[in-house]
Amino acid sequence: MKVIGSAAKTVFYLKKIQGQYPSWRIKYKIKCKSTENELSNWLRYSEIKRNQPVAIIAREQFSGFGQNSKKWVSPKGGIWLSAAYPIFSKEFTSQIFSLSLGIKICEMLRQENINVFLKWPNDIFVDSKKLIGFLPRVITRGKEIIYVRIGLGMNLLNHTPSEGISLSKVLKTRNINQYYWTAKVLKAFHDSIECNNKKEYVIKTANNFLTKRFLPSGYCPNTWEIKDIDSNGNLIIQNETQKKLLKRF
Repeated sequence: MKVIGSAAKTVFYLKKIQGQYPSWRIKYKIKCKSTENELSNWLRYSEIKRNQPVAIIAREQFSGFGQNSKKWVSPKGGIWLSAAYPIFSKEFTSQIFSLSLGIKICEMLRQENINVFLKWPNDIFVDSKKLIGFLPRVITRGKEIIYVRIGLGMNLLNHTPSEGISLSKVLKTRNINQYYWTAKVLKAFHDSIECNNKKEYVIKTANNFLTKRFLPSGYCPNTWEIKDIDSNGNLIIQNETQKKLLKRF
């Protein structure tokens, strides 16, 4: 099937930075309620195939949601996507999936000389501002993981809430190619799958990127502090008398 328009432009950059494999199926929406809903509908009627991840990208979504069902502000100018990657394995380590994606996004941005940090479990920060948020999910059938999926938002040229920052502000330019950066994000997703069997590397790298400035919601920074991420991808926090283990899944 010939791919045209915006999808073709993203595929062009994907092939330049990643090569022919894997063969992505990509759809663009001018505007939608939620790319997560669009992806769920797509997978409901079109079974995911081995070696063929899929992605839906929206110019704008008006009812997106993030962690803990928080509203995901998604105006024009950003990257708003949902993607699914086929796994078909019992060996995939779901506990570190969020971290493996986080470190691959951080590595990708650091290679572009953008100094980012990982806010556990699934945000990418520049200084004290959020640049990227992602929501990972694991889809199973019995003990087998069929596919993993993400919802992801990246601020490019769009206006952001006070707690966010756009790439245009970071780079101090409006000359930003949305298709190039979309391809880079999808490549990072692919790379996160490829490194899933390197648990020690994922945990060590996640701790190197981890920012300890921002505690999870509900914990006072005057009494609690972040220690590190343990060998199973959990966050360890501590105060003067105790330690707590916070789990992503």
